[in-house]
Amino acid sequence: MVKGTPTMTSRPPDRDQRQAWLPGEPTRPKASSAVTDKSMRPPLPSLPESEFDDEPRTTEVSLRSEFAGIPNLGAERALLLRMDGVHAGLVIAIETLPFTIGRHATNALRIDEESISRFHARISRDEQGYFWVEDLRSRNGTFVASERVEKRRIEDGAWLSFGAQASFRFTVTDLREERLFRRLYESSTRDALTGAYNRLHFDERLRAEVAFAARHSSDTSLALLDIDHFKRVNDTYGHQVGDVVLSEVAKLSLRSLRTEDVFARFGGEEFAVILRGITLAGARKLGERLRMAIEAHPIMANGQAVPVTFSVGCASITCTDKPSAEELIRIADRRLYLAKAQGRNRVVAEG
Repeated sequence: MVKGTPTMTSRPPDRDQRQAWLPGEPTRPKASSAVTDKSMRPPLPSLPESEFDDEPRTTEVSLRSEFAGIPNLGAERALLLRMDGVHAGLVIAIETLPFTIGRHATNALRIDEESISRFHARISRDEQGYFWVEDLRSRNGTFVASERVEKRRIEDGAWLSFGAQASFRFTVTDLREERLFRRLYESSTRDALTGAYNRLHFDERLRAEVAFAARHSSDTSLALLDIDHFKRVNDTYGHQVGDVVLSEVAKLSLRSLRTEDVFARFGGEEFAVILRGITLAGARKLGERLRMAIEAHPIMANGQAVPVTFSVGCASITCTDKPSAEELIRIADRRLYLAKAQGRNRVVAEG
């Protein structure tokens, strides 16, 4: 504990009600956050300063046992809600304590941004049940309500910032509300028809991925996919069948992608895939795999087999003079146009 911080000897009184996070939501009784003797845990050890530049050897206290078996919708859940940038609305459950935050892959929450230190901060909980945030001697600081802190007790609704821009709202809630937050995040980033990411999310992610690749001198590629003669599908079979085709193309494509690939609906019948760490040659191979999978799988709609193909244009940041999201899209779009001009149902990664 930081020098001068008073020792807490008893729990503060619970509030009868709290305002829901979403504007316009009615107030409701808050689930009890009292810590019983059964759930009290010993104080969490601090990291020696010498370990700040290496992997932290923390004592991990799991909270999963509190929610094992049939979910208790009233069980206390500590969450971080991302409040900035491309990941705004993202829900991160604090399920292990101490909960470390930083750029290094071993952190419970990894934030790969320049202003974030390798081991930036951690969240812990004391014997009385209070949550604390502690800065781990980070370069750009840990903030509670815009005030830089070394260690500070945090309560439901606290606004936490790490480095230059990573901002979160700390909240203690129940499983029902956590599920609501997750559904809201999904609905704000996904296309309702296909389940692919929407264009807004795609644009923000592409900018972030290009910046990441430039910062780490790594590859990032983009593939633009366009369904061939989609207007003919709508005119021949109807728009409902056209919707089925879009949905099935998305499902088939997602089966061939990695978890870290970003698959988005780029336009009406166009899709896009952001490929972190993939070269132009790798993007071309992926485009061929997707093209062949779609060609070999006629889509069934209203008892009819609808043949579908698509064309692909690929680009990598190595194709650009000065890497930017706009330039990457422009090159991939030009190559998609060439694929169409050369007869469709093909992949073009040059020109």
